[in-house]
Amino acid sequence: MLNSVAAGRRLMLRAAVYPLAAVAVLALIFLLLAGPKAALGALAPGVAIAIGGSIAARMAFGGGVQAAGSALLRLILGMVVKLVLVFGVLAVCFVVFKLPALALLAGVAVGLMFQALAMARL
Repeated sequence: MLNSVAAGRRLMLRAAVYPLAAVAVLALIFLLLAGPKAALGALAPGVAIAIGGSIAARMAFGGGVQAAGSALLRLILGMVVKLVLVFGVLAVCFVVFKLPALALLAGVAVGLMFQALAMARL
């Protein structure tokens, strides 16, 4: 075993906080350049990514030490829940609230990019 469960939990916490901070900065930029509707459009998917990452981490690491098949299944289920949450937020923001698509996609791109960078320890 290369890493402990506690190290995995710390990594997932960092992977949830970094994208939230990056998307907050992106939302401020959109607020200055395009207004509050675009800022909310950039912020909403980033918050969904951070919350989804937190839920996925709890699902993946919440069961303690388990067999490899069970651990992999928990990890996959966590990722599926995260993706359903992000796509649900995107659909509601685009269809119901009519937020700008460019801001929504920018929020998703920045959120996922910073989440991957946080997990790569950069």
